[in-house]
Amino acid sequence: MEQGALTGKYTEANPFPAGTGRGDSYNPHLKELTALIHELKIIGTRFDASPAQVATAWAIAKGTLPIIGVTKVSQVEEALAVSQIELTPEEISRLEKLGGGSVTEHVVTFVYKKIGGTDLKVAILDDTKSDAQILVKYIEKFQVERNDTIQADVYEASFDFLEEYNSQYDVIFLDIEMPGSDGLQVAHEIRKKDQAVGIIFVTNMAQYAISGYEVNAIDFIVKPVSYYLFSEKLEKAIRFSKRREQRQILLNSKAGVHRILLSDILYVEKEKDNLVFHTLGETIRVPGTIKTLKDKLGNMSFSECTHGCLVNFENVRYIGKDMVLVGKKELPLSRRMRKQFIEEYAEYIGGGF
Repeated sequence: MEQGALTGKYTEANPFPAGTGRGDSYNPHLKELTALIHELKIIGTRFDASPAQVATAWAIAKGTLPIIGVTKVSQVEEALAVSQIELTPEEISRLEKLGGGSVTEHVVTFVYKKIGGTDLKVAILDDTKSDAQILVKYIEKFQVERNDTIQADVYEASFDFLEEYNSQYDVIFLDIEMPGSDGLQVAHEIRKKDQAVGIIFVTNMAQYAISGYEVNAIDFIVKPVSYYLFSEKLEKAIRFSKRREQRQILLNSKAGVHRILLSDILYVEKEKDNLVFHTLGETIRVPGTIKTLKDKLGNMSFSECTHGCLVNFENVRYIGKDMVLVGKKELPLSRRMRKQFIEEYAEYIGGGF
C-alpha cells in the first residue's frame, strides 16, 4: 500500500518506472495483483472510494492503525473519507483470498446508484482553468438555490482523468477541444468503461455537438457559458440520472471493471469458458457460466431462449415461432424452451398478449 501498488494506477501495461526500487520490487507481481485491484475497485463503487481507500479500510478493519503520509489537502480529505467505509465480512474475506494469491470467480456484481436527494458527483474535464472554475462557481450557486448536494472534481488532463476513472461520477462536463486531446475520443474511452454516466460536451463551436450522438451524450453547451444555460443543462443531467437510477451491473473483465445498466443488456451467451454480454453500446467478455449468472440475476427479467443464451425481456421486440427479436438481433428460440420463455415474458409485461 505504502508504495502505491494498490492504487490501480500501475498495471502490466503501465508498470512502475524500470530501474527504480518500486519497479524492481512490484513489476514482477503486477499480474498477480490484477484480480485484487479489480476487487478493490468493485467494492469502492459502493462507497465512491478509490482502491487505495478500500485497502486502507481493510487494514483498519483488521485492527491496525495505518500511518498515512500526506502532502496535499485532498489527500487529507481522502484519508478522512476512509473512516466512512465499513467493509462486510464477505468483502474482507474476498480481499484476503485474492491478496493471498488464490483465484476467486467474482465477475458480476450488482449495485444501486443513489441519485435522488440530490447527491450528485460531477467531473469537469477542461484544460482551461478559468473555464473550469466558472463551472465550479455555477455548481456552487446551483447548490445554494436548489438545496442540493453536488461534489465537483476538476481535471485539466484527459490522461489523468481516464487513469483515475472507475465509474465514480454521475455527470461529466467534457471539453471537446483540448490541445493534444480529442474530447470525442475521450468520451469513447469513457463509454468503454461506463455506459451509465451522463456526458455533456462543452465546446467553442456548435457544429462539434453533433458528434455527441456517437457516445449518447446528454447535451452540449457552447462557450462562453451563462449560468442560466448551465443550470438548465445541469437540471437535465439530474433528470437523466434519476431516470437511470436503477439496478446496474459491474463486469470484471480482463480490460477492467465495466459499469453498465441492466436495461442496456440485450442478451448474454455462453462462449467456451466465457460469458459474452451484448449490450446497446459494446460487447464484453468475462469468465463465468450461465448457471452462475442466472443465480445472480434471480427473478429479474431474463430468460433462456435456447441453451446457453439469456435474453433481457426489456429489449425483446418480437417473439416468433422459432425466433425472438432482441433489439435488431434475431436469436433462435428452441422448441423445448419456447413455452416457458413465453410464459415468463407474459408475466414480465403483466398479462399476456
